[in-house]
Amino acid sequence: MFLSLLKRYAIPFGVSIALVVFVDILTNGVTKKLLFDSNLYIGMAEHGFALELRISPFVYRFAGPFLAGTIHHFIGLSIYKSFKVIAYVGAISELFGVFLLVRHLTQSEKSAYIGMLSVAFSLYNIKYPLFDVYRPDILVYPIILISTWLAFKDYFFPLLLTTMIGLQFREFAIVPLLAYLATKLQREGSKTSIRNVTISMIGLFIAVGIPRLLIPVVEHAEAVQLSPQGIAQAIHLISIWPRNINIVYIVLAYFLPFLILFRRSQIRTVLGEIPLEQVSYLAYYSGIVLLLIIVGGTDLERFATYFFLPLAVLTGLLAKNQSFIRILLILTLQIIFNRIWLPFPVWDFDLMVNFYSGWSNVINTASLWRFAELIALAVIGNFLVHFQFSSKQKVFSESGG
Repeated sequence: MFLSLLKRYAIPFGVSIALVVFVDILTNGVTKKLLFDSNLYIGMAEHGFALELRISPFVYRFAGPFLAGTIHHFIGLSIYKSFKVIAYVGAISELFGVFLLVRHLTQSEKSAYIGMLSVAFSLYNIKYPLFDVYRPDILVYPIILISTWLAFKDYFFPLLLTTMIGLQFREFAIVPLLAYLATKLQREGSKTSIRNVTISMIGLFIAVGIPRLLIPVVEHAEAVQLSPQGIAQAIHLISIWPRNINIVYIVLAYFLPFLILFRRSQIRTVLGEIPLEQVSYLAYYSGIVLLLIIVGGTDLERFATYFFLPLAVLTGLLAKNQSFIRILLILTLQIIFNRIWLPFPVWDFDLMVNFYSGWSNVINTASLWRFAELIALAVIGNFLVHFQFSSKQKVFSESGG
């Protein structure tokens, strides 16, 4: 019994901790000139809703900064260390949660570990939050995992409550609830589903609307505002073709392990291993994340991290029957592309933008080379993973055909 629990929970939890520590060792810290939005989160941790900090949407992501401020005031850690503790808790919870959810879906320890590793070696899921510890995303990932588990178990009211709490950290916390409601409406279309949509609208008004009524802002910094002007702003964003190209690049770059493993003939087979309703959920989840990226701001590469759920599931499923050498090859190519071993070039903003590329609507020589590198690694990796040496073909060729 003890050994079974150790294998099921303690070992993957230990691996999660080890991965976070390993990535942290390879990661430098952000400098003041690159803090940008993080200055507002630091300010909220220190001064709460001070007038000059009331800039939308940042002020409505108050839960993370307030949590860091609480740690700072009651435990005595510095603001930086308080945020760093949160970053560690979020990163470890994310990796451990990915392991548990992928194992639940695939019934495979191997798939769960592969899914965990594919998320750990994404540049912006673990490494970037350890670089800029003040960003709120790191706590939203585990909230999304909890919400997804509740959605799979059909626990509507706990899912709605978790979403309402998550929205005080970041807007992407809404994705699991919307994916759940869309899946239920598509597959059932019942009065219960319609009732749940109505109740969700009330809950979302409380979670989103009331903070905006109670906390007036002095400035709006959203790319698309939650207002009548939002439609025109969204249309304008969609018309910026360099940004659209970067969105394509960012999505493909994030799914590099999946591209290396991809075989059209295998997709339907592996998806058949999980319930159809959960496949629909993952499809809606991915579509909603893509929509939020399209209408989001400049940090497209960070927004793409919310694809971590389909990335982990698809990579885990497709790699389940691959050999250790091939799995090692996939992860090595991902590490190479994501520059996991390199420090962020904090000394120059342009180098920071070019480090991963795909930022906002910036397309330059560096980003074109990155796109070329992505295609090359995907093609070469896919060939090496799927290439089979056939002894019959070898004998046939040696005999002169």
